[in-house]
Amino acid sequence: MLTTPARTLSGVLAVLAAVASAAATPDSLPPQQHSHRTTSASAGCGKSHKPGYHYYNEHGNFSIISGGLSRYYSVQVPVAYDASETHALIFDYHGNSDTSTEQHNNSQYYNYAASQDYVVIYPQGLDRHWEGPTYAVAGIDDLQFTTDLLAHVQAQYCIDSDRVYGKYQVQSVYMRPLLTVMQYVSSFSETVWWDITQGLHLTFGQASGKSNGGGFVDTLACSDHGDSFAAFAMASAALYTDVNRTDCSKKHAIIESHGDQDTVIPYRGGQGSGGPLPNVGEWVSWWGERNCGEDAEAQTSGDLGGYNITSYSCSGFENVTQHYHFAQLGHCWPNGFGDNYDAVHLTSQHCSEVRVLDYTPVVLDFFGRWDLKCAPKK
Repeated sequence: MLTTPARTLSGVLAVLAAVASAAATPDSLPPQQHSHRTTSASAGCGKSHKPGYHYYNEHGNFSIISGGLSRYYSVQVPVAYDASETHALIFDYHGNSDTSTEQHNNSQYYNYAASQDYVVIYPQGLDRHWEGPTYAVAGIDDLQFTTDLLAHVQAQYCIDSDRVYGKYQVQSVYMRPLLTVMQYVSSFSETVWWDITQGLHLTFGQASGKSNGGGFVDTLACSDHGDSFAAFAMASAALYTDVNRTDCSKKHAIIESHGDQDTVIPYRGGQGSGGPLPNVGEWVSWWGERNCGEDAEAQTSGDLGGYNITSYSCSGFENVTQHYHFAQLGHCWPNGFGDNYDAVHLTSQHCSEVRVLDYTPVVLDFFGRWDLKCAPKK
């Protein structure tokens, strides 16, 4: 049985929660749940944009030059976008062989009221890959592309630089029509970084993704390029660059989901199509230790109806590392309604039949608890 409310109800609850948060005093909330009383406005404030999903304008497909190459992206502008008001930012990365549009239809942020304060950017990987695995295009610097794209987005849209997030999805074993959304999550992360176009101007967003995209989110979180993001979210993350506890020395708010029946990025690790993969459960413990120290202790929920949650908390950082482990799910972005891209196209991975949790509102709630002022740093 689905344990999260229908999207309409979840949207109402999100609005009520926002009202309650606004009424509360900052001192009455945990550090990571303070409302954003002050914002850092980006240079793009004052420029109008039409609401909806876009990948081109009168000048052609959205693109920037990074590393001497044209790199592409698409964008979801919220319905209530106001060029005079700052908005939070999510970077959402597709999986291997996928597109930005497919990821747009996989995470489906646009379906949830809680996302209406976010501009969501869907970068497109070169040849539909992200750096890290052996199958990625050699010599391509996707970390620099992320930094370059962030600076470009902040110059075009009115962004609250304290609320920048990243999300990725893992690689797919299926070739699909070219779209403009990233679909697979190897790492789901909220990330914060410095706005290189405005000197020492603290900025932040969030990052998410699936499969190869999710793995890249983890790569981003472990790099200096990720220091501009407040939090990171992943689904079925392909963790090719993080196979040992010592591969990463950063502290970040991290959330990831993974299914025991994933045959593309196996939960227990081994040899993947792009190199060695870690045991996901061990990888979660590494992030617990990175954030909370070597003596960090995991809190486990027990069975919640087809999935369980492992969390780490420390020093005022409640649930700073979270992992959703599904017993019967395969290589999927978990969806409670059977209507996202994975549910329609990845039937062999049980993405439609296993509807025990709707992951996107979980990610939005996680992102809503972190900004650069309250997120862990190293």
